[in-house]
Amino acid sequence: MAITGLSVLLSLIITTIFVFLNALLLMASAAIFKLKDKSYKSALWVTAILGGASFIIGVIMAVIPSVAPIVARIIGIILNWIIVGILLALYLIKTKYNQEWGKAALVWLVYTAFAVIVRLIAGAILIAIFVSIGFGSAMLEAM
Repeated sequence: MAITGLSVLLSLIITTIFVFLNALLLMASAAIFKLKDKSYKSALWVTAILGGASFIIGVIMAVIPSVAPIVARIIGIILNWIIVGILLALYLIKTKYNQEWGKAALVWLVYTAFAVIVRLIAGAILIAIFVSIGFGSAMLEAM
């Protein structure tokens, strides 16, 4: 699979949107656990670093030539989830919010659950839009 300027641009746009959205989710998680710092600015700092790291790993995995591109993609997803989604996220939450590992893990767990729910809802909405567009254009062609 060739990486193009358009695919990088779209990935960057989506990453940027989710950085701001994830900051809201992390801020909500910080509020649930009554952390001293519940600011959007702190949450945005964490999610911007996570988003940037995830974007960089995604681009690197996209440009690595591979005999089996699907294997490279799966490895990239797993690496991204383990390195960025768990290890880096836990470390940044622990250090930015000045928490013990246990509380940082709880904040991360709730933040991650919120993020999964939001992504499922966003995916369902996008599927509904694309299906309705597809059915709408099919109906127009049938007329």
